[in-house]
Amino acid sequence: MELVATYPILYRSHQYEVGDSLPADDESMVQAWLDAGTAVWSEGKQEKAKATPATATAGLAGESKNGETPENVVGRVPKTPTRSKGAKKNG
Repeated sequence: MELVATYPILYRSHQYEVGDSLPADDESMVQAWLDAGTAVWSEGKQEKAKATPATATAGLAGESKNGETPENVVGRVPKTPTRSKGAKKNG
């Protein structure tokens, strides 16, 4: 069994993040973490969840005047075949 942090903990000049294994050599601190709910005993090593970061499309929703695409996003460069060819080389 291992003691796992359920909340960020600063202990002995080390920052333990959620899911990190905590040292269990100090019984008073172990009991304090368990009482506060900031740590739990875990049976085995579990892999951390892997998630793909997702963000919203840049720009503001609104009516785009003279837009090149049907997307109504103001302040965003539209994705068109002409723009996707890349930068022109000089020379």
